[in-house]
Amino acid sequence: MYMQLIINLLLALVVFFIQPVFLVGLGVAITTSYKRIKKERVNYRVAIYKELYELKNYLLLGLMTGLVGSLFIVLIGIPITMDWIIIYEIVAIVLLISGYRFISPLFTFPLTTLVLLGIRVLSNESPSNFLPQGWYQPLEQVKWVNAHLVTNVLFIALFLMSASLIVIKKQADKKLTPWFLQTKRGKKIARYQIKPFWFVPLLIVIPGESFGALFEWWPVFSLGNQQYSFFILPVLIGMRITVHTQLPKEAVSLLVKDLLLVVVSTSLLAIGSIWTVYAGLAGLILLPLGGFVALYRHRCREKNWTFLFGAANGGVKVIAVRPGTPAEKMEILVGDTIVSCNNQKLETQDDFYQALSKNSVYCHLKVKGPDGELRLTETALYADSPHEIGVVLL
Repeated sequence: MYMQLIINLLLALVVFFIQPVFLVGLGVAITTSYKRIKKERVNYRVAIYKELYELKNYLLLGLMTGLVGSLFIVLIGIPITMDWIIIYEIVAIVLLISGYRFISPLFTFPLTTLVLLGIRVLSNESPSNFLPQGWYQPLEQVKWVNAHLVTNVLFIALFLMSASLIVIKKQADKKLTPWFLQTKRGKKIARYQIKPFWFVPLLIVIPGESFGALFEWWPVFSLGNQQYSFFILPVLIGMRITVHTQLPKEAVSLLVKDLLLVVVSTSLLAIGSIWTVYAGLAGLILLPLGGFVALYRHRCREKNWTFLFGAANGGVKVIAVRPGTPAEKMEILVGDTIVSCNNQKLETQDDFYQALSKNSVYCHLKVKGPDGELRLTETALYADSPHEIGVVLL
């Protein structure tokens, strides 16, 4: 008995790792890492971040959220039907291939549910004729612990969005690669694409024997008269915004506030959907619509054309800081302007490296922050490589 249980668990893990949505997401994370490193080497002759941190984020960022969310789903009892899972994987892959700006429960969960509802309305029979017999559960009849599908989807989406906003805010100003852009006047500026991307392994409760219709070995459990099974779904979460007129951390903070307002507003509709399905439908519309409005507000803030990462007057602008370097120890930040180095005023990058060469073992900098405040900082350098201070300048 125990051996069979272990075998079933191992088979369940295999099913998880061969799901198309997980594999496509994995491929995107690997491709993004190698493309970024190649582009950095072309632009800066060295990779600013050598490790494949996009791949690392994809595999690790969502594990804690997945654990907490799975406990939340199982203990409270929030079921999702198998046909919804299949449509979700299709929707997620399509949005991911088209660029992961909208690969988030903010958009994928409502869209999946609305597609399923649309199929149900347009079809006189089961909207899941392409599935094995027994997989389809009539939408209005799918109830478990007095919760219907629309309400369940909203609560899971809102939990995932709340957790993702915390992750996005923490990751906002970490390991950003600057890309160059020419303005209409021919000036060179730097901009940043903030695009965190990860998956959340979520343990889903599936009512009925639907999954067993495909895999006979899949365990089915009983609770009273209700039968159910468990399935681990990789939920993809991502976002992509461009920043060039705000500090990345400040830009993300404003966006998170806008999205948090959407989450709170939709939460009220999700609670109301327990009593009326119309509140749930309103929540399914408000969630993506609010997401579009939040992204549009960010775009409007970026259109003021006051380029924060343009050439500095009286100094050189820092657009990236390599990890594990003297610059990181001196707490040099993206957006800072280095005014002087070793008591020599700076106007160009050449001035900076000439000033560094005056003292191959020590560096003294005067730095002006984006707020205009001046500060002094200093550190020892690597004696055999004094130019490797670790800043990327505009």
